Amino acid sequence: MKVLQVTPEFPPPLIGGGGYHVYNLTRELAKRGIDVTVFTCGIQKPFFLQKTKVETQLGNVKVHRIPTFYVPKTVYPMTPKLVPMLLKENPDVIHAHGYQFFTSDVAAIVGKIKRKPLILTLHGFPRGFAKLTHKTYFNLIGKKTLTAAKKIIAVSNAVSREFKAIGVQEEHISIISNGIDLEEFKHMPDGKNFKKRVNIKENEKMALSIGRLEEIKGFHHLIMALAKIREKTAPIKLVIAGPEFNYGQQLRKLVAEMKMEDKVIFYGPVNGREKLEALAATDIAIISSIYEGFSIFLLEAMAAGKPIIATKTGVAQELIKHGKNGFLINPGNVEELSEKIIEILNNNQTSSLIGQESRNTVNAFDWKKIAEQVISVYNQSIKNS
Repeated sequence: MKVLQVTPEFPPPLIGGGGYHVYNLTRELAKRGIDVTVFTCGIQKPFFLQKTKVETQLGNVKVHRIPTFYVPKTVYPMTPKLVPMLLKENPDVIHAHGYQFFTSDVAAIVGKIKRKPLILTLHGFPRGFAKLTHKTYFNLIGKKTLTAAKKIIAVSNAVSREFKAIGVQEEHISIISNGIDLEEFKHMPDGKNFKKRVNIKENEKMALSIGRLEEIKGFHHLIMALAKIREKTAPIKLVIAGPEFNYGQQLRKLVAEMKMEDKVIFYGPVNGREKLEALAATDIAIISSIYEGFSIFLLEAMAAGKPIIATKTGVAQELIKHGKNGFLINPGNVEELSEKIIEILNNNQTSSLIGQESRNTVNAFDWKKIAEQVISVYNQSIKNS
């Protein structure tokens, strides 16, 4: 079987959960002898300086990084050279990732021209869908891309519901979640090295949140919650780890205004063993997002056996049983968030029990199992073409 993965991002570098998803899926497919080729956007720099780059990753997977420019005031990446490149291919399946991306729209057009089944994975729903720009995109392009897909994969029930609300038929959607490599979490490293790196002392607690520095991740609410609890718990420092996106400056300004420079650490991107060290070091994992389609960090924190606080958005509502394997709070509720941080940090027994239940919850999310589900969708789509 020959499969084309068409995606806005593919590591390195790793910017968001979508890229992580495609990388791990590609790795598992390649292990099973499936011929996979990846087409993705080039690394961001001036368009006229970019050239198409071809890399070999994961053994024999070819990764094509295509010159990309962005439509002004949008995050819509344009890759004009993708069209002729896809037309030269002769795959059994085209698998595109993400809604409201040029890459997915092109994949849909090429799939129709070449009469190849298109699988479309939806990693989230666009915020502000009611705005004129979103509605215009949906009516002119988006609806056609969704309709062109032989099968749509939603990474959570929450994402599925959002797309069903705009007309995608239920029988057209399969729910296949994101996953993690559980083997990585069987032998966790010592977290002391990470604490030394960020200058957290032995008597200080550590809170960890990982994600792109953008407003939708709700880090500003987390910073405000931390300011509220300064006198109510043991000394605590917050590590926010993730790539600069478009909100880092505002977050640093907020930290300065609240005189929290000695309590909040902006660490930058964290991956691989370094991420495992951060998870091993932390006393609590927090997802403060205003919106999430599916938080990979949530799964990773569960696999590491950490007590978790997450907002009621995306897959957290499906995975977390409040008070048993974590706590759920309303997005943007700073008071509620600060209360739960205090509850976990001031009660070691509660923290330990919740962490153990978290670890038990995550066993179903191994990439080996998820890849088999995706392959089943491929086979069915080929059979019905």
